Amino acid sequence: MQLLINALIAGSFAALLAGGLALVYGVLGVFNLALGQSVLFGGYITWWLTQVAGWPILPAIAGGILSGALLAWFTFEVFIAPFYKHHRFLPLVTTIAWSMILDGIILLLFEERARSILPGTRRLIRLGAAHITVQQIVLIVVTLLLLCIVAWVLHSTSFGRRIRAVAEHPQAALSLGIPSPVLHRILFIVSGILAAAGGIFLGIDQNLSPAFSFPLTIRAYAAIIAGGKGNIWGAIICAYAIALLEQLVVGVHWFGFFYVPAGFQATIALLVIIVFLIVRPQGLFSSGRRTA
Repeated sequence: MQLLINALIAGSFAALLAGGLALVYGVLGVFNLALGQSVLFGGYITWWLTQVAGWPILPAIAGGILSGALLAWFTFEVFIAPFYKHHRFLPLVTTIAWSMILDGIILLLFEERARSILPGTRRLIRLGAAHITVQQIVLIVVTLLLLCIVAWVLHSTSFGRRIRAVAEHPQAALSLGIPSPVLHRILFIVSGILAAAGGIFLGIDQNLSPAFSFPLTIRAYAAIIAGGKGNIWGAIICAYAIALLEQLVVGVHWFGFFYVPAGFQATIALLVIIVFLIVRPQGLFSSGRRTA
C-alpha cells in the first residue's frame, strides 16, 4: 500500500513535467534540456519568498509560478526561437548550454544546501500500515486539477483546436489565420508554468537541491519517449507507470534475499529510455502524426 501511495506522489510530480514537455514537443518538435533547472528555479524562488522575504505561502507560490513563466519565455526567445526553424535538433545544444548556465546561477544564488519550502513537522494520515501527509494529498489533488484543466483547454476550447491545428500542419494553420509563432510562445510558457509547479511540489514534499536537475530531466523524457513523443496523455500515463516501477524495484524484497539500493532508483528512467529506443522507439501510444 505504501509503495502505491509513494508511486502516486512521485507520478503526480513527474506528470506535471512530462505533460508540459510533451505539449511542447507535439507542436514544436523540440526538446528543452534545461527542464530540470527550470523546475528548481521555480521551487527556489518560492522558497526564497517564503523563508527569506517572509511572504505567505499562496503569494509565494504565485511568485514561483510567475518566475517559471518568465524563465520559459526568456528560454524560448534566446535559446529556442532563433534555432529551431533551422533544425529541430539545434535547441538540444543551446538548451544544454543554458542548463549549465542555470546550474551556476542556482548555486550562486541559493548555494548547495537542501531547502524546504515548508519545513517542520507534517501531519500524517494513517491508511492501515501506510501513511500520507496532508501536504501530499493537497499536492496530488492540485496536480490532477491542473491536468484536468489542460485536458479541458485542449479538447473543449477554440484555443485547444488551434493548438491541434498547428500541431497537425503549422503552415496550413498559418494560412488560415492561426498565429503559429504566438502559439509556440504560449505553449512554451505553459510548459514553464508546469515545470515551476513541479518545483514547488518538490520543495513542499521533499527538499530542493541543485543535484536534482539532471535526474528530473531524465525522468520527464523517459515518460515522453515511453508514451510516444508529443503524445501528452501517453506521457502522463507513463510518468505514473515509471514512478510505480521505481517504487517496486527499490521497495520490494526480491526473492526474499535482498533489496535494490535506493541509489539505483534514478537509473530506472535511463533504462526505460534505452529499452524503448531499442524495442519500440515510437512509444506505446504513438500515432502516424504528431499530436498535441
